[in-house]
Amino acid sequence: MSFILALLEYKVTLIFYFLVFLFVYLNRKKFDIHGKFIFLYRTKIGIKFMGIVAKRATKIVKAIGHIAAATGFLGMIFTFIFILFSAYGMLIDSSKTNGASPVIPGLPIAGTGLVFPLLTGWIVLFIIIAVHEFSHGIVASAHNIKVKNSGMAFFGPILGAFVEPDEKKLSKEKSWIQYSVFAAGPFSNFLSFVIAVLIVSFLLNPALSSLSVSKGAIIYSQPGLPADKAGILNDTVVTAINGKSVSTIKDFQEIMKDIGPNKKIEIKSNDKSYIVTTTENPDEHSKGYLGVWVTGEKSELKHSTFFNEILFSMLKWSKQLLGWLAFLSLNIGLINLLPVFVTDGARMLKVFFEKIIQDKQRSISAWLFVNWMALGSLLILIFLPLFRLINLF
Repeated sequence: MSFILALLEYKVTLIFYFLVFLFVYLNRKKFDIHGKFIFLYRTKIGIKFMGIVAKRATKIVKAIGHIAAATGFLGMIFTFIFILFSAYGMLIDSSKTNGASPVIPGLPIAGTGLVFPLLTGWIVLFIIIAVHEFSHGIVASAHNIKVKNSGMAFFGPILGAFVEPDEKKLSKEKSWIQYSVFAAGPFSNFLSFVIAVLIVSFLLNPALSSLSVSKGAIIYSQPGLPADKAGILNDTVVTAINGKSVSTIKDFQEIMKDIGPNKKIEIKSNDKSYIVTTTENPDEHSKGYLGVWVTGEKSELKHSTFFNEILFSMLKWSKQLLGWLAFLSLNIGLINLLPVFVTDGARMLKVFFEKIIQDKQRSISAWLFVNWMALGSLLILIFLPLFRLINLF
């Protein structure tokens, strides 16, 4: 896509972020500015609520804090190992071009063809951030650690939030209390993930199924792979593969699992037919690979009435919102546990090393080593795929 076409396609998103930037710039005197790109607006919003919740359910909050701390360390270990091995795998396999990517409302997610919706995206991020930060504040309050400020943050034009507990008092608390406070945010994100998945699985999906019938699987082509080379566009609705009907994602998967690499197959959509030669699946070499993301199902109402159309649209949007909420809650929770200097995981690890390594200098050195390893691996996953796409490596 040319630069001009990109500007035209994402003009609404670009205008929106320009207005956000303009708003922050015009009100810059009300913000504390750090490093020229981080703007913090301090308030007392929500602090009273945090205190009320902590006071009324002190024992429950403390118990959840213990569970959060244990979960936090497990998540930290898992994320660190996963990121490390993913970066190593990308370094030794020059064919890999799918790495990590920031997710910004209104813009496509690199390597997927998926666009994170602008309005839905900001609603989702607001929910995730609010839950994350309030959880820090509630657990801190349960341990009688004063929350001094809450507030809104902008990292450039990207929305964020924060709570500021009394850091001096927090640093003097027992290590397990500090772990509880730091891990509360990521743990609340994991809970949000579970709740969102349950609502979609047991409420929204049955409701949508009762109103509609699936008419095909929606796919997005990955750049440079067989489907893309065959001219299959993003949002294509697959209705048949090799003459076999495709109504659902399960139909698509069942047919594709029996197709090997280097096979010519016919893919039909509602108005077009494509001949695609499969390649080798990078994970299962005996399986064929189209290079697509199967992102959903095309549905039609069983009985088209005004009320059904309104209800169906509301349910579909709710499912989209909760789907993004689940996806981002899980990933933001895990990334926050990755020890990278300013994350919750980094703070937990710092307290842990200080506890088990008596020599302060050695403790700091060990902490820095792990942080640089994590950051280096993350940067490899973000930038190496971009360099490979433009043939720099």
